[in-house]
Amino acid sequence: MSRGKRVKAIDAPPFDSAVSIDNIGRFIKARRTQLNLSTQELAMLCGVSAFTLNKIENGFRGVKLATILTILDALGVELKVSKWKSSE
Repeated sequence: MSRGKRVKAIDAPPFDSAVSIDNIGRFIKARRTQLNLSTQELAMLCGVSAFTLNKIENGFRGVKLATILTILDALGVELKVSKWKSSE
């Protein structure tokens, strides 16, 4: 059965890079492509539109955090908060 266009895996940004909407989108796209999932396939798994997923992967800032967390969970990606520096 043909699945259509083959998904080309891309590298994730550096794991020590600053957290930003852009980088979160890059991590999502990298993991999605490494799992050989199309945008449409991941969107269906997460219950979001492919349009919304595409906006997230491209750093659009008008997306709910809950949606991003749902996608990260479906990809097996953890988002962690580290201890912050003292304000002294």
